[in-house]
Amino acid sequence: MSSQKKRRLDGLETPKPMSAISALAARRREAASAAASASSTPSDDEDKSIIRTPNFFSPLQKSGDSTSATKPSNKGTPKSARNQRGSQPQATRLSGVESPRDLPQTFNAESVSPLRNITQFSSFRPTKKNSRKRDGGIVEFRFEESERFMILGSYGIRVVRGEVTVAGAHLRPSDTIHWIHAPSCHAIPVLRSAENSGIELHPDPNSRGLRQLGRLSPLFRKMWNQPTDEAEKKNAKEATFQILFSSEDAPKRLIIQDLVSPPEWNKQLASSVSAARKKPSLLTLVCGPKSAGKSTFSRLLTNRLLTDRALAQGSKGVVILDLDPGQPEYVPAGILSLVHVTEPNLSAPFTHPGNPNSPNWVIRCHSIASVTPASDPDLYLECAQDLYNTYCNSFQGTPLIVNTPGWILGTGLDLISSMIERINPDEVLYMSEDGPLETVDTLQSVTKTTFTELPSQQSEFTSRTAAHFRAMQTMSYFHLHEQFRNSSEPAQPMSHTKWSASPLSSKPPLLVRYSSPKPGILGFLSYDSQAPRELLADAVNGTILAVVEIEDPRAFRNLKRCGQSDQSTETIDLDTTTLAQPKLSLSRSPEDLPFIPNYNDITLDPKYSRTLGLVLLRGIDNRSKTLQLLTPIPENVIKDVRSKDRDIILIHGKFDPPNWAYTEDLYEQNGQDEGYGGPFDIMDDDTDEESPKPELEETDKTGNLTAAPWVEVLKGSEKRPIGSSVWRVRRDLGRNSGD
Repeated sequence: MSSQKKRRLDGLETPKPMSAISALAARRREAASAAASASSTPSDDEDKSIIRTPNFFSPLQKSGDSTSATKPSNKGTPKSARNQRGSQPQATRLSGVESPRDLPQTFNAESVSPLRNITQFSSFRPTKKNSRKRDGGIVEFRFEESERFMILGSYGIRVVRGEVTVAGAHLRPSDTIHWIHAPSCHAIPVLRSAENSGIELHPDPNSRGLRQLGRLSPLFRKMWNQPTDEAEKKNAKEATFQILFSSEDAPKRLIIQDLVSPPEWNKQLASSVSAARKKPSLLTLVCGPKSAGKSTFSRLLTNRLLTDRALAQGSKGVVILDLDPGQPEYVPAGILSLVHVTEPNLSAPFTHPGNPNSPNWVIRCHSIASVTPASDPDLYLECAQDLYNTYCNSFQGTPLIVNTPGWILGTGLDLISSMIERINPDEVLYMSEDGPLETVDTLQSVTKTTFTELPSQQSEFTSRTAAHFRAMQTMSYFHLHEQFRNSSEPAQPMSHTKWSASPLSSKPPLLVRYSSPKPGILGFLSYDSQAPRELLADAVNGTILAVVEIEDPRAFRNLKRCGQSDQSTETIDLDTTTLAQPKLSLSRSPEDLPFIPNYNDITLDPKYSRTLGLVLLRGIDNRSKTLQLLTPIPENVIKDVRSKDRDIILIHGKFDPPNWAYTEDLYEQNGQDEGYGGPFDIMDDDTDEESPKPELEETDKTGNLTAAPWVEVLKGSEKRPIGSSVWRVRRDLGRNSGD
């Protein structure tokens, strides 16, 4: 009991108090009776039938003493309680206590002093015979036997001989360097080598830009390998990765999780690859609840299909239809995409957020201007159908993997069921064996082919929520280094992704005129809700917008008739002969911003429009009538659209607010470097996505900063209500209470 209250035990009499003289006399009588009992002890021959087992847990047991083992126990105290107390170290308190090294071999020393639980991650140990370090930080390894090891950080791997498996991909000898970003906030891929294999590990020269994003946001901190001594800090450019032999090698306060594929997953992966050999245009739809491992399984299946020996010879790659706007793989949040993948995907999603010069070519994409399909289920289905039609028209004979969101109840279940009926996949994989029963029965009823339930793979702890990952994906997208290739063309040989670690405020914006004889945009269009014209500038300024190309005027469908006429409304002619009323209503805000009135919540038709990317509206210059836009979209892509006399629309909707962009200057001036600063708290997997955001460390350093728009720096409990801080449960209640 935690309480110190005194109580009388049944069957035991409370001893009466005695003086010191009486106590000394009692000890003498006890010693005399012990000597008499020793003289009357039976002989060894008479005692052979009695087996005495010494109690090694007793703190009063002396070495070599066997009489105490048969001493009658106190009936008032349970035996297990005595043993439990005896298991604690008593060497400093009692004489004659055995230390763990003196105990018999059958005794478990962990009961005396518990050891720290150490998890082994790697079976390989580098030596002078099997490893060699070359100039530039390149490390060579030779494996005589099959080995398993984990690497934290950013690195490139080239297989010299043999075969290496990582994240489901079978890598074989070639001159290609496969670049991997393995942060601790995601499950780290495990490298498994075959016998008599050899590899080269190359430091990533472009990882510094990605790591230095930690200077601008705490979301990118405490997830990479850290220099352990001064020598490594000096060579930080070369030390971009670290082999984790055990949990003791990991940086402090980091939870390391390896990427594990359960046996049921491996069996299904082998079955899908075998089916793809017989039918190259295998269509697989992956669905299931949130955080069940849908994206992870899709990534493993993609890598297996790309590196399978039988498929690699005549392979045209793998096409991914990503229908999860909340956690996309290759584009920022809020976008549905059709991606042609030609190289294994070995990195976290935020390390390839739509780079136009990567081997993951975004064929076509649509923005629903929201991170959930619940905002407009009809638009969601229309976008998904158009992307699937694009696949059917241009990529027949190529495997297709469809990844769906984790919304599996109510309207979400209806959306998945409708997609299954429309595309009729060859196999439907449900990533959970725990139901819900209604969902499983419904999906089985609409599936005309194979329906398989697989176990989910949920992480026990996560350092970031889904909202954090979306912010990281979007921030990484806007900090991509400028590229100069037309995104409408497929990628050439692999190009290494680069990032710019400077705040967006230091980047020159793209100036777009919105009121001139030839404006850069046709106007703004709001999804879900239409702001009043006098509030339009405040509603769109400082937000993320989708850049949409109008491929055909039919994309406006009924928008041309939904405008409310007033003095600020004008009518423009649409160059088309297919519309009965080829006119579009266009209104103006007090700042002369053009916008298409959308009071009936009508969206663009995805069959006649496509999304080019995202922009951040940094500011509106009323004098020059220009918009200041920040975007990684190549400038030549915008010029190509304008050269075809096509219009551009800026879509405003329910994108996550870019809070990370508003505070980049403050964090940079706060002085943290490369994310080695303050820790990022570990959270349970059930943590609410709307959990408190990371706050500025040492806000007293920000007192002399120029006021940033949309940001207010609070110091301590300034302007905070009472009780707004996190409450911590005390675990010592009642320990010091009275009797």
